[in-house]
Amino acid sequence: MKRLIICTRREGLPLPGDDTPVIAVSEKHIGKCRGCMRCKYVKKCIAYQDDAQECLPLIQEAAHLDIYLQSGSQTRVLFDRTLYALEGEGRTFTLHVEDEAEADYLKNLLTWAGYKEG
Repeated sequence: MKRLIICTRREGLPLPGDDTPVIAVSEKHIGKCRGCMRCKYVKKCIAYQDDAQECLPLIQEAAHLDIYLQSGSQTRVLFDRTLYALEGEGRTFTLHVEDEAEADYLKNLLTWAGYKEG
């Protein structure tokens, strides 16, 4: 897959008419990371079996992440829960910022995981 759109909610976004997949975080049940760091060793979250695990294959497959940070965003929660499996080498991301609160955090996290902005 070439591109994946990740947003808080679908409303108000200029979503493409093609087959680009969309993860709308507000439509998912994703628990907050508990910081146990077990995922680092077992390569999966042991604290929750929720929609984060369903989103992970889409994120891993995408060559480019279009991330819309809307107000009230829970996007950070999704990336906190999937960080152990992010391998961004050769992949890119774009942040569309409506809510500055999470922008720097996500930019640093994705850069750490090997993604390049662009």
